[in-house]
Amino acid sequence: MEPVVIYVKQVLDIVSKASNKGIKGIAHVPGGGFIDTICRVFGIGIGALVYNDPCSVPPDFKWIQKAGGIEDGEMKRTFNMGIRMVLVVSKEVSERVVKEEGEMVYCVGEVFSDSPRDSVQFIEWSPSSCPRALPGWKD
Repeated sequence: MEPVVIYVKQVLDIVSKASNKGIKGIAHVPGGGFIDTICRVFGIGIGALVYNDPCSVPPDFKWIQKAGGIEDGEMKRTFNMGIRMVLVVSKEVSERVVKEEGEMVYCVGEVFSDSPRDSVQFIEWSPSSCPRALPGWKD
């Protein structure tokens, strides 16, 4: 077994940069409930479109899903799907952070308004959707 990665230093570095003042929220997703955890960051009328990128799902989660015959939605409600920390930032900050921070950071989706509370929708990811530092999941 490997110890869990602690992201405090990386997050503090990102937050402390003057050019990153567009940070709107941070969600730690320690092990379960990606959807519920992300929803806690948003206020009323705010939701998220999360890119459904099967390449970014770690092999362990793919195995659990296949072995257990678990549907995609249930996997995302139960597990973090390999995404352990989410920063909600402006588009400008997103592009800068992805570029500057390299392989530890990638874009998982976008925030939208005029949404019922607790709205997280999954959409198909394409390379033009969002700048990414990772072609797939890495640890």
